[in-house]
Amino acid sequence: MSPAHPEVRVLLAADAAVPVLLDEVRQVMARRESPLISFATGSTFGAFLRALGGELQQGGLAVTAFNATHLDEYIGFEPTRRGGMVQELTMRCPAFRDMLARGKFLPVPCYGAAGSITGHEARLARAGGIALQLLGLGRNGHIAFNEPGTPFESGFHVTQLAETTRADAAPSFAPDEPPDRAVTAGIASILGAERIVLCAFGRGKAHAVQAMLHGDVTPALPASALRRHGNTLVLLDREAAIEIEGGAAAGS
Repeated sequence: MSPAHPEVRVLLAADAAVPVLLDEVRQVMARRESPLISFATGSTFGAFLRALGGELQQGGLAVTAFNATHLDEYIGFEPTRRGGMVQELTMRCPAFRDMLARGKFLPVPCYGAAGSITGHEARLARAGGIALQLLGLGRNGHIAFNEPGTPFESGFHVTQLAETTRADAAPSFAPDEPPDRAVTAGIASILGAERIVLCAFGRGKAHAVQAMLHGDVTPALPASALRRHGNTLVLLDREAAIEIEGGAAAGS
């Protein structure tokens, strides 16, 4: 497949991504009935998830108008366990808790059994597939928990987390050690989404951003696979864009 060119927007600040992401949610609801939206976790999406929770609570967006899922979950972390992905999502966007209870939020199975993983993939397919996939970017170029070397053809699978990934997660688990394994959407799973929006903020992401957009398309840099997708938007702040030619001067 020939490499595609994601749309790139350089924002004045990370918070400027919030209205863009909310608009992406509105657009997918307008073009699809009960679309399945896959959410990402981490500090990159904290402000957006809080804003989304406010919109859902106040009726600006209808909680009944979409289905939700997410990218990945640590092994053994059930939905209410501190530090888990579902727990983080429901804390930041409480409407997800009700959606989970009503079967409108489809959690990634946390124990990694092959049958549970194939069952999850089947549920996503029955829900119409991912209409909108939100993504963050790891310092080592990972997307979801697809660490460098993950085959582009991978579906949902159990993975060993890189030490850089565990180090980034460590503050959320202190004084305990961060998890070392997770169930994650594979690269093929991610590329199967109708629309992808990736956010990367801060100087620490700049090298990965440059490699993702302008380096080789290779499993050594998992995020480079997004150049095989024809409908991807990349949102950056100025710091994350600093290694892109002209990126430091761009802004909107």
